[in-house]
Amino acid sequence: NAQNVAEAILQDTLEQFRDTRLDMNAIKNNLGGEDAGPYATILIQECGLMNQLLQTIVSSLEALDLGFRGEITMTQNMASLQDSLFIDRVPSAWASFYASERNLASWLQNLQHRIAQLRDWIHSGPIDPPLVTWISGLIHPGSFLTAVMQAAAHVSKRELDKLNVAIEVTKKIDVLDFTAPSRDGAYIHGLSLEGARWNVQMGVLEPSKPREMTCPMPIIVVKAAPRDRTESNIYACPCYKTRSRGNTFVHLFNLKTKTTPSKWTLAGTALLLDVE
Repeated sequence: NAQNVAEAILQDTLEQFRDTRLDMNAIKNNLGGEDAGPYATILIQECGLMNQLLQTIVSSLEALDLGFRGEITMTQNMASLQDSLFIDRVPSAWASFYASERNLASWLQNLQHRIAQLRDWIHSGPIDPPLVTWISGLIHPGSFLTAVMQAAAHVSKRELDKLNVAIEVTKKIDVLDFTAPSRDGAYIHGLSLEGARWNVQMGVLEPSKPREMTCPMPIIVVKAAPRDRTESNIYACPCYKTRSRGNTFVHLFNLKTKTTPSKWTLAGTALLLDVE
């Protein structure tokens, strides 16, 4: 029955996450008294939010567990949580932390990957970003783009409001192909194109293949460029967190095109952080 199914998922999820927290003290220790800087500030923000999410997951499941055992009275929220577990839907209190269209099983697996990236980042040193950042795994990907600009402004002694986010699409697909950080920005991965595909060799947009829903993008270098710099033959491609787009807009990225940009506007071409 519904309770048995929900109870099995509850116990499994508690086992995975009950003792999982990101070590905020380790970030401070790894900074060694240095100023946090833009990237460490993002890491602290992301880890703080992730710990809040983990606390929300664990406390709501522990309460429901007590309800199942008859130790406390079942509330409407607990009944709603049971329903979500039974139909494999992300409970609304958990889903409020970031936009996602995944079912619960996939969402929990994705959550494990998000936590792993933050843990690796803490241990590799919070001052710099990861070698290649899985931007789709951040709760606030837009803040990471701002951090790239802040770091560039600091190095070049330019004012932040005179800079813009610029990207360069590499020809490499595999994260393991990178052994050194970007010299003038940060490498990111995890984006997909919808409404077009990316020609890796030519470095331009081209029409999707028949029945091709999305196309994974190669590794991208995010960097800062002067705000007044103009580029020709580009499509200002909107980037969203999920396929439903809506209010999940992140940024506009300039992608090279050989055809008129209006072609991609009409096709609704966009970059997506999560295509599940």
